[in-house]
Amino acid sequence: MNSLIIECNEFLRQSGFEYAFCGGYALDLYLGKATRLHGDIDVSVYWKDRNKIINFMMSEGWMVYEALGGGEIHLIKDVCEQKLKKRNIFCVKAGCAFFKAKFIGDNIYQHEIEHTEQKNFDYIEFLFNERTDSEFIYARNEKIRRKLSKAILYKNNMPYFAPELVLLYKSTDLTRAENRSDFANVIQVLPEENKKWLISALAEAFPNRHEWTERLKQTI
Repeated sequence: MNSLIIECNEFLRQSGFEYAFCGGYALDLYLGKATRLHGDIDVSVYWKDRNKIINFMMSEGWMVYEALGGGEIHLIKDVCEQKLKKRNIFCVKAGCAFFKAKFIGDNIYQHEIEHTEQKNFDYIEFLFNERTDSEFIYARNEKIRRKLSKAILYKNNMPYFAPELVLLYKSTDLTRAENRSDFANVIQVLPEENKKWLISALAEAFPNRHEWTERLKQTI
């Protein structure tokens, strides 16, 4: 298993908030092997813990930026002074090589991320989601839900998104080669119930059909 994920998990275990690895690393955890290089670490968390997460990361010496859209980010110095425009924050250690931020003014920066392989534990992107007592709620359509026990899986005490949930998030951007590759790798081993849930979720998210739907049906 990738040493960055192990290090990140050990770090977050002391945080006191719920989290789960998502994106490509979650698929690696499910498959039990590395399938490709990963540009960064993506971690799903919940909105209710937002201030706790920010305070924890700042107390550990990380810089915390919230996304504003259009490449602009806001450096958070106080949880009482947030813009709350997007569902993701970027946590960065000084010296992170692939994260570039140009100061604009009033704690606002224009940023760029070089999508190369992350080699050091100096960057985490947190993505905020909602949940009920028993269900995970898909951020882009609250009608799409998955039982928490099926949405969040564990391997060696590392929580991670179930593969069908990862693929649902990836389904919105098929221009990215890694998303198409991830789908091809996972559907070969995805159980039938998981495939059926993903087919239903894609039907709700994309009423005019999605190209993955037929490919999934062909494997059932």
